[in-house]
Amino acid sequence: MEPAGEEQYILITQCLQNDFFLNLDCQLSLPESAVSKLLLDSEGGEALRTEGHRRVLPEAELRHSPLARFLDATVGSRMRGHGDGVLHLINVRDWHVPGEAYDLERRQYGAHCEADTWGAAYVDGLTDLLAPEPPPDCRPEDDWGGRLRVHHVRSNTLYDFQDTPATRESSPLAALLDELLADGRHETTHVVVIGVLTDIKIQLLLTGIRSRYDVRQLVVSDALTASRTLERHLTALDFCQRVLRTEVMTGLAELARFLGSRPDDDRRLTRGGSGSGDAEFAGYSSYIQDKQGILSYEDARLRDYRIQTSERLRQAQRTVSFASKFLLGLGTCLLLTALLLSLLGVVFPGRVGWQSPAVLGALGAGQIVTLFFTRPVRSVQDALAEETIYRMVLESRSLKVALARYHVTTANALRRHDDFGSQSDALERQLEVLEKIDAADFERLKGLGVTPRTDQPGPGTRGRGARRGRTRSA
Repeated sequence: MEPAGEEQYILITQCLQNDFFLNLDCQLSLPESAVSKLLLDSEGGEALRTEGHRRVLPEAELRHSPLARFLDATVGSRMRGHGDGVLHLINVRDWHVPGEAYDLERRQYGAHCEADTWGAAYVDGLTDLLAPEPPPDCRPEDDWGGRLRVHHVRSNTLYDFQDTPATRESSPLAALLDELLADGRHETTHVVVIGVLTDIKIQLLLTGIRSRYDVRQLVVSDALTASRTLERHLTALDFCQRVLRTEVMTGLAELARFLGSRPDDDRRLTRGGSGSGDAEFAGYSSYIQDKQGILSYEDARLRDYRIQTSERLRQAQRTVSFASKFLLGLGTCLLLTALLLSLLGVVFPGRVGWQSPAVLGALGAGQIVTLFFTRPVRSVQDALAEETIYRMVLESRSLKVALARYHVTTANALRRHDDFGSQSDALERQLEVLEKIDAADFERLKGLGVTPRTDQPGPGTRGRGARRGRTRSA
């Protein structure tokens, strides 16, 4: 161990294996865009080739890829005797042997990284940088002049810090980092994590480091990590930054300097920026805040809509209940009065005529009920019809806004040269389909008699309830 005052650098690579990059039969294999981001020269313009069920990368193309250039600027420079301090290269590999633990993971993620197979090996063409052979004249504790130490860690679980259940021993990664970060070395140690998958292995690895060690300088690379979708990749980086307090770096040259290298002498590392045409996390960090603002605003508006429509319906119900009780009492009184006058007319034929009981009975049984009872019923029907249409309009609007967000505010929209024309065309076609669905729904409502008193317009002009909804939403 070096004195605690000297700088120490740790580069942790996660799952840089054939199954994740080159094996098309593996369920966890990355899509072509993610593989190209790490293993293809961003300025070369060549695409991945496929032979059978495997991707094939020409060695010349692979050597100019962002991942190879970064490893050469850090690990390779230490092998050539350059760089500050000592760099500990820790390669964490998935390594599964038949057993209960592997069966549980295999059922969820499919077969991958089985022990001593091609898929579990390091990515073809990068073995000399990930597992370099030390010079024959060097002692094991003095590899490459003491500037580079290479450690290989095999992991058979998603969480690399999980202790061995049978013996309760610490995991190989935990035992190694306990030694490297002992005696206050966490104060002067720079830790960088690269590899895949960002939303699973990388996120869990950083969670373990942050929970076990007080590392002051903890960095994850945006350009040298990837996941199965860009959305998952960026969302995981956002979690690492906000929750785990991990710094997210994009530039390769900046990342190499953080590990004590001097990449300014290597033009290959500085050209091309991050080596990827994908969205960078620097832009996504503001995007996710905007997206959360849009979602919270839309949820608040929908809550307002529900409160407004529910209050209107409750008011209509209270009005009908009061009118029904009032008319029932009034009608009962009129009928009883008519009955009493009829009895008086029988007892005193000359004093009470038959006209008054007849008029009162008619008013109580017919005109009053028709005049005062059917109007609230019609109001209730109108209110229910408007309520139904109003809710349909709000649901349709919510779906349209969700589709618009999907096409306009997804992470893919942050690509530098994205085709916004195709997104707009797809959104327009989907909105046309929704308009047709709205028209069909309104026709069925008309057939059921659910129509307000005003003439029901088409889906383009929704009627009184819809107009009121659009005014309030505006």
